[in-house]
Amino acid sequence: MVKRVALIIADGSEEIEAITPADVIRRAGAECVVFSVSGEYVRGSHGIVIKADKLINRLNMDEFDAVVIPGGMPGAVNIAGNSAAVKAIARAAGEGKTVAAICASPAVVLAGNGLLKAEKATCYPAPNFISALGEKYTGKDVESCANFITANGPRAAMAFSLEICKKLGITPGF
Repeated sequence: MVKRVALIIADGSEEIEAITPADVIRRAGAECVVFSVSGEYVRGSHGIVIKADKLINRLNMDEFDAVVIPGGMPGAVNIAGNSAAVKAIARAAGEGKTVAAICASPAVVLAGNGLLKAEKATCYPAPNFISALGEKYTGKDVESCANFITANGPRAAMAFSLEICKKLGITPGF
């Protein structure tokens, strides 16, 4: 059965943290559907425009094995403030599906909405993000704990993407 991954983006998402997982997951033979909370076209934090596959109101977590949330500011804030995105992420987390967040998103989206149930996590090493994670913060580039995968930022995008594949039992072809 082909694994299916929902990737949620918003205006201000960090491009490398969105594109790298989408690319690696697709290279592994899984389906990665990009959902936007901002409209069909999303302008990333560095001005790169990404065309979403679908809008967030079309996301049904029954159809997906995992959800991926890139960071970037204000992308993480835009995702954290979108009720449909938060509802989908909460459902995935509650059902034990893989929830992967990188950079600002472990703190802003997951911890900020009370969704980070892992005992250990990491995020971009800004003091306010670290304090949002509290004692869960490990400072690692990538942290995998229970059904959560977290990572610290753009430099960890490839390792983050490979950890998602590992968790899903798929291997990218490169």
